[in-house]
Amino acid sequence: MGIIICILLGLFMAFEPITDNDYFWHVVVGKWINNNHIIPNHELFSWASGKAWIAHEWLNEVIMYKMGDMGCLILMLVIFLVLYILMAKMLKLEWKKLFDFRLCYFLLMTVFFKVTGPRPYIVSLVFLAYLVYVLFSYLDDKKWTQKLIYTLPILQILWVNFHGGSSSLIYLFIIGIFMCDIFVKIFKFKPNRWNTFKLNKKQIKTLSIVLVLTIIASCLNPFGPKMLLYPFSNMLDDSMTSYILEWNSPSFHNFLGLYIFITIAFPLFNLILQKKDMKMHEIGFQLMFLFMALKSQRFIGMYGIYSCWNIGKYFFVTDDIYTYLKKPFKKLEKPIYYLTCAILVLGTVFVGYKQINSFKNTGIIDNDGFYSDEAVEKIVELKPQRLYNDYSQGGYLLYKLDNLNALDKVKIFSYGLGDVFSNDLLPDTMNLQDLQTDPKELLDKYNFDYLLTTSTHTLHYYLEASSDYELIYSDNMCYIFKAINNSI
Repeated sequence: MGIIICILLGLFMAFEPITDNDYFWHVVVGKWINNNHIIPNHELFSWASGKAWIAHEWLNEVIMYKMGDMGCLILMLVIFLVLYILMAKMLKLEWKKLFDFRLCYFLLMTVFFKVTGPRPYIVSLVFLAYLVYVLFSYLDDKKWTQKLIYTLPILQILWVNFHGGSSSLIYLFIIGIFMCDIFVKIFKFKPNRWNTFKLNKKQIKTLSIVLVLTIIASCLNPFGPKMLLYPFSNMLDDSMTSYILEWNSPSFHNFLGLYIFITIAFPLFNLILQKKDMKMHEIGFQLMFLFMALKSQRFIGMYGIYSCWNIGKYFFVTDDIYTYLKKPFKKLEKPIYYLTCAILVLGTVFVGYKQINSFKNTGIIDNDGFYSDEAVEKIVELKPQRLYNDYSQGGYLLYKLDNLNALDKVKIFSYGLGDVFSNDLLPDTMNLQDLQTDPKELLDKYNFDYLLTTSTHTLHYYLEASSDYELIYSDNMCYIFKAINNSI
């Protein structure tokens, strides 16, 4: 009962109009691949770029285009449903129980994933959950995993083509397990709490075979062996972690920060209080995902998924503690049960109604904060050669231009390809749209003929005050400026 309520709440929270800017350009790329029957190896839509590009999400993008907007929302919910079931299994939750202390963390995570829209990244979340559940269950000598462990190379083929940016995790996990095993065998800990587990010969042989097959599988993609190292380039890219919000370190200065802190801190608190012997690799990967989550908030979801394994296996609230805590409420057990059920059901119905009702005002696509339809139509009419657009709205602009069949007529400036634009267009656009540096230098550098910006950024204040630019269109969302002395 408790699991079902948590899953429904998580799914309802995620079911809302699409606002994720990255979603839009992924769909446009998917359409381009589908129509041209080619997987691009260079950037397609910016007049200022044309650089080499590893389209590591190409298969996801084609499916997103084929599914359509509502189809993508439904597919996202199906992916989340599979993810939540795997997380519930890792947490060792019982479906018949209304309450379990571990449900609190389960609910934290199911609600947290509402921040992730229908985008390729969510496939990596469910792949990670499957990886941890199968691999660690194998190391715990679960009989059902003896053959299932060999599905990991097959998973890798899917992973490297659906979302190659996170596809290094399978071989990183296996290599990490080998390193922890060597560490435990060399160093003797007293007490022996962390070195009771050592790989046997059969496990070493099996994992070695799976590792080799996984590395081979990593090369079965349009870009070949390049994908073995590609995932590490994003983590090492200082420009992306500096300028893209989801790549920033998490902030703890507001309510969401407190929510994130609890999500990160509780698994560590649990490991401190629990008294069972642990396997070294289980601790090591907890620390690895902790580092990733603190370095970039986009990895908080992965940290939470991994934490489900350790919480489920090593939860500090034992059956004896649970019975002791429940004892004072023995006489009120039934009223509390029915009251709790009523509150949870009513709360779930309310959230579901509210989320479904949100589509009435906006439709499937919520463009609040993006460019208005009228502004995009005006841009098509103007036929700019060197258009400026804000980075964070570029994906939606591509999506609208595609709807107007104008992608061949209008090239934009920048959009969500952070890995391609990280050395020039990304920092330049982010600095220009909010006047972080002297705008004149950047405006002269790119020699824009038209500039499309939104009211949420401060660039329009500078352009309005400058004699070099003329305001030719504005509404309550955005502005279009023309460069008066442009040489084009």
